Amino acid sequence: MTPTLSAPRLAALVVVLAAAPASARIAVLPLSGPRNHTLERQLSSAICGRMGCVPASTVMTGKKVDWDKVRRAHLEGVVVGGLSKATRPQVLEVSFLTPDAQRAWRERYTVVNGRVPSEALVQIRDAVAAAARQAPGPQGPPGAKAAPPAAAAAAAAPPGAAPIAPPPPGEIAPPPPGALSPPPAGADVTAASTIEAGRRPKPDLVEIELALQLLHQSWDYSGYDPAGGLRTYTVSLLTEPRGRIGVYPLRTAEGLFASAGLELAGAVAVGATVTGDDPAAARFPLSLWWFDAGVRARLRLGSWTVGPGAGFRLSHQSVGASSAGTTLDGIPTVDAKAVRLGLEASGPIAGAFGLIAEFNYLLVLSAGLDTATFPGQSGGPAFEARLGASFQVSPLLRLFVAGTLSRQTYTLNVPGSADSAQASAFGGELGIRVGF
Repeated sequence: MTPTLSAPRLAALVVVLAAAPASARIAVLPLSGPRNHTLERQLSSAICGRMGCVPASTVMTGKKVDWDKVRRAHLEGVVVGGLSKATRPQVLEVSFLTPDAQRAWRERYTVVNGRVPSEALVQIRDAVAAAARQAPGPQGPPGAKAAPPAAAAAAAAPPGAAPIAPPPPGEIAPPPPGALSPPPAGADVTAASTIEAGRRPKPDLVEIELALQLLHQSWDYSGYDPAGGLRTYTVSLLTEPRGRIGVYPLRTAEGLFASAGLELAGAVAVGATVTGDDPAAARFPLSLWWFDAGVRARLRLGSWTVGPGAGFRLSHQSVGASSAGTTLDGIPTVDAKAVRLGLEASGPIAGAFGLIAEFNYLLVLSAGLDTATFPGQSGGPAFEARLGASFQVSPLLRLFVAGTLSRQTYTLNVPGSADSAQASAFGGELGIRVGF
């Protein structure tokens, strides 16, 4: 006698089949690049709330996708993604790969404060679901028979009805049932809106950089004879605010070329003084400043940006009268003109922390010294360098701290006095950079 299935037994079979792993359609893999657990949970909630997910270890061998495991699990595909190392702006790239390792969909989204907007999550969710519907169905093993109607109905059941086993530690946890409500009826995401949301933003149009420098400044000579009347000086701690503003109207979102534009920069010493023959007497104010105007282009090299630049610089040094009305001779007044050729670089090193570097070579065209005192004057080699670390507070604001070193040489050609003069400075700076 052949047993027959009663209605209660048939209902129990449907429940068992509905709880089977076949209701899980995809796997969401951990993001490559800088770890961001908050963003991974966002993606998991958005995607797995609509489509059942299996733990990533189900389809991975080591740190790579095992496509044989994907096919044996009868999944419709896997979701992979990567987070750029660049911190301003940071970009998330998401792709859906079919069981035959073909990319069915890919898009980029801007990450703001470690998260993507809710509108982008909806677009990712709907785009993955659409790509899974269009992907070829999972192929069973050779000789496998078609699933019975009851099993097919169970497989079509909402994924929220299927309890999903928790993944091993360190993997993306699928959200609990009902964690994300389904999209409204008739809602759809057009290709144009998806592309617009995922477009990589252009570099900043305007950048403003302000820094406070604390420097050790000195002025000395080579071939020096004190009897010639020239003086040296040393300022142990010199406060020099520095600023730079750049406008970059030529910008692209992709490719090697990032931006190009004009820059203005300058610095001025505040409260600097030098002593005369009597240290107890009134001190003499020291005037130091420079102003620079130039152009700069920025290029993308992976997650780093390299910016060659050129400009024209004016620099000044002079000693004024003391509060008692006395003057100090022996320190030349300098009004130098130079062409600047430079290179800057910046890039991420860990999360929001980055590295910044800049080097400028100054081709001195004129020292601007008194021609009567220094008839054989000419400009010598000059350079400045800066190396430091930055921290991205927000997409608009970056803090940085750096060490700085500079040196300018002027040929004097004064027999019995000095052959050349050197202005040297080293120290550090703390500043902010705002871009918009």
